[in-house]
Amino acid sequence: MTQFLGKLHHFGLTVTDMGRSEAFDGSILEYLGYAPGQEIEDPAATAIIWSGPGGAISIWPCNPDCPNKQWDMHSPGRHHVALAADSREQVDQFHEHLKTIGANILNAPAEYGYMPGYYALFFTDPDGIKLELAHTPDFPPA
Repeated sequence: MTQFLGKLHHFGLTVTDMGRSEAFDGSILEYLGYAPGQEIEDPAATAIIWSGPGGAISIWPCNPDCPNKQWDMHSPGRHHVALAADSREQVDQFHEHLKTIGANILNAPAEYGYMPGYYALFFTDPDGIKLELAHTPDFPPA
């Protein structure tokens, strides 16, 4: 049996306002089935982490002395983060949840030509970081 070594373990986001981002991220991640966030201590900062079957997602405070206060997806680094849905209906239901919390929705659920049956929703977090919830039939491949 071939072992897959590249699946997501976790990712961290750096945010400008921990309270605002904890409320927003907690709402979307707990909706998606992640365990409620818990504080973790790191020598550099206190972070908040949510965990679930899809890995873990954490938020970290940005360096207050950093001159770059705006995130730009076209600068070198992370472009966006996509999470998986099991069905198109889950994408549509999540879209409704995002509307109730006043999220900035970039693109409502639609089919995209990235791969056959690709159906996704794009939105941003309070710092403008682009996020996505996507469903693709038979993905990931066995």
